Amino acid sequence: MAAVTLDHHVSEQFRAAIGNDATFCLNPACEVVYCNPGGFVIRKGQTLLPVTQKDPGDEVLVCYCFEHRRGDLRRDLREKGNTDIPDQIKKGIADGRCDCERKNPQGACCLGNVAAAIKTIKENVKIDAKGSEKSSAL
Repeated sequence: MAAVTLDHHVSEQFRAAIGNDATFCLNPACEVVYCNPGGFVIRKGQTLLPVTQKDPGDEVLVCYCFEHRRGDLRRDLREKGNTDIPDQIKKGIADGRCDCERKNPQGACCLGNVAAAIKTIKENVKIDAKGSEKSSAL
């Protein structure tokens, strides 16, 4: 994990303890966000921002560079049946306006997370003919 990522997402209270040899935990069922070889962990709720992989809420960012939230994806899918958010992100990347290593708690591009969120929303939320959600499991 890059120091610039940790500097942006870990409070001063924990920053020295986690050091620069930390890894990011992708498992959504795990409370740990970052851990180091010495066993120090930073858990969900201890980061400066909620983490996409750890919090399924609609207010959580799925793209930290361009501030797209899971709820934005859900709204687009409900209202239009699709979303152009991935294309907006790709354009921002092409224009050199992304800062994934610093802004994304994972320290990498969000497009895979965005695609996964879209897939999950489509699989778990059925939209009826009136555009209303029948179920909002995620």
